[in-house]
Amino acid sequence: MAPMVAQSDLAFRKLCRAYGTELCFTQMIHAHNFVSSESFQWNHLDVYPWGQESYVSPSGFRALKGCKSPSPPPLFLLEEDGCEVTMDALQQQQQQQYPKNNGAIYNEGPMGTCTKNASWNGMETDDIHHHSHPLIVQIAGNNPQTMSKAAKVILERTNHPQAAANGWYRGPVAGIDINCGCPQGIAKKGRYGAFLMEESEDLVCDIISTLKRDLPSNVGVSCKIRLPLQEDKLQERIWKLIDAGVDLITVHGRTLKENKTKVRECNWDAIAKVVQIARDYSQNPDFPVIANGGIEYSSDVDRCLTYTGASAVMSSEALLENPGIFQQSAAKDDLELSPEVLFQRQVRYCHEYLDLCTVYPPLPGSLGKVGGSFNCIRAHFFKMVHRYLEEHPDLRECLGHPTKVTSINEARQLLYQLEQRYSNVTDWSVLRSSNVRKSSWYRRHREAAITSRMSTRGQKVESELSGLSIEEKKNVMRERLRKLREQRLSQVQ
Repeated sequence: MAPMVAQSDLAFRKLCRAYGTELCFTQMIHAHNFVSSESFQWNHLDVYPWGQESYVSPSGFRALKGCKSPSPPPLFLLEEDGCEVTMDALQQQQQQQYPKNNGAIYNEGPMGTCTKNASWNGMETDDIHHHSHPLIVQIAGNNPQTMSKAAKVILERTNHPQAAANGWYRGPVAGIDINCGCPQGIAKKGRYGAFLMEESEDLVCDIISTLKRDLPSNVGVSCKIRLPLQEDKLQERIWKLIDAGVDLITVHGRTLKENKTKVRECNWDAIAKVVQIARDYSQNPDFPVIANGGIEYSSDVDRCLTYTGASAVMSSEALLENPGIFQQSAAKDDLELSPEVLFQRQVRYCHEYLDLCTVYPPLPGSLGKVGGSFNCIRAHFFKMVHRYLEEHPDLRECLGHPTKVTSINEARQLLYQLEQRYSNVTDWSVLRSSNVRKSSWYRRHREAAITSRMSTRGQKVESELSGLSIEEKKNVMRERLRKLREQRLSQVQ
């Protein structure tokens, strides 16, 4: 699972792991804000020491309003509405709302760190050995010391007390990832992501080497990058990252300019080149490189691994719509499913995610202290059943309204309404949603980009031919076709 702001929440990570995802990244955490505010730490980092109860924010409690399922009690306090909330008051509120609740125990962590009957200085870990799943926390920033401090605070907050007392790390975090791939405008403004990499590869390498020096040896340092704007810089960039000590590289096969409506096909050839460069230069035939981009269906995963030679495949947008994209043993591509079966699968994903949210309400993060938790849930809900909400704009509008649907319980009721509307469908083929490719959330920008490019080409041709007679226009088009044929022949030869 890719690091996705306000979308890589604990509940969604658990849903994806249940359907075959092995390695998860957290959402991006802004290093400067993280080290500057304890409140920011509680509202953004949903990773805890093994066996500890997960934190529920005031925003999370609002999302839980009306839920019958038990949910975890808050573990620490925050300020709500300008007033300090005492632990006693929160516990009393929790007992009134969820009297049968025993709490939700956090159980996520790096693969192989815990084994059955193992112990840390006599502390039995049998109860958590079976929850060993690798997790990487992504941070963003441009100051090596601030990035290092943020990483150390993350490890301090997630370490087991006995391990911390002995000066070593035994927690769920397998590694810290440096965000050098974000192409959004906010990353440009903040001097991080893909813009920082384009601005100064040396500064990125300084951050890597600082983290390698300051963090425990059993915590890896990785870097998520995009392809450079200048193709001839690719090899040198990979060399520098390896010289700086990076343990893992994730490469998105697009440049920072290929984003949203400007997105193009993912360049798997370039990813394959990165794999080869990294393994040749490091003299490690197994140097880990993760391929990112161009994954729409389950079959794309194996196809990408075979084509690029990468160690693993990362998914972001496709995973948001289909959390089971990595469940290849049993899954069929969406195109092979009947429209009715596809609908049932997507609704099931929604129900299961809502179930997990009643136990692990998402942290509000950057989505607002009041409604942030449910805003995260709302976004997941919308993506999973996007094609069906497009056919029922009244339900889509209701879900998106800031006051009509504001809790898990209300979202569940809306999902029941959606199910009811499709319960009597006799001919699914007449529905827009039956066109699996064009109706998917994953394709929303891509279809628009294709239409835009075709429109632009048409306008360009029309402009070139304006003012010409019909015969002159025919001659121009004949000449253009002749040049295209010659070009294709030369490529074959």
